[in-house]
Amino acid sequence: MSSVLTVEQREQAGSDSYNRFEYQVHWIVCHIIGKLQEDAECIVFCEFHDDMAEFSPNNQQYQFFQIKTKEDSSDWTIAEMSKREKKKSGSYKKSFLGFIFYNYLTFGAECSHCHFVSNNDFDKEVLLWQSYIEDGKRLQTENIALYEKIKDRIKNEFLDDMPSNFDSVFEEFIQDTFVHKSELQLTTYESQTMGKFFNHLADKNIPSNTANLIFQQLLNDVRKKSKEKSKYLLV
Repeated sequence: MSSVLTVEQREQAGSDSYNRFEYQVHWIVCHIIGKLQEDAECIVFCEFHDDMAEFSPNNQQYQFFQIKTKEDSSDWTIAEMSKREKKKSGSYKKSFLGFIFYNYLTFGAECSHCHFVSNNDFDKEVLLWQSYIEDGKRLQTENIALYEKIKDRIKNEFLDDMPSNFDSVFEEFIQDTFVHKSELQLTTYESQTMGKFFNHLADKNIPSNTANLIFQQLLNDVRKKSKEKSKYLLV
């Protein structure tokens, strides 16, 4: 059986505010609409090992998504993405990048890609990393200093329990992790999502009242799946 389905989930604090949770819900709905437009078969999991996971029946692999918001307009940096918060117990949580690395470490070949999504953009270093891997180049070959900087930060998170296959897992992590600036704005994500949904149904001859009911049901389904044990939605 799939290890993704059987491995106990890591500790997850969940959304620290209603607005962040709702942004995540609306982003997932937009993602589902995009899959419907592509006519792509998949299963979407809400709050399952990450903010969202997507299973492809075609290749039997998962993609994991972290969906993070920022109130200010500052760009994400490697330092911020790898920053660790201290727990009440005195130990430290894994960083955003640390949790992404954890997916590759735990699920191996079942994890095809991981994604970090935000309403804000990313700084030059993060975008440089992305430019290499999007072009199919190896970061270690193209920019060893940046490669070692990210590697040292991830390695520091696992010093107390260093996996024997750290180097090979890191290669998968560094080459198959992607960052995305979301089209959804923090102040207008609700209207943007509704607009995308109604555009999708524009040629379906569905009455507006019925379309609105379908849209509200989809939102409620994602909210519900984000809070309960049964977390998946067929697309």
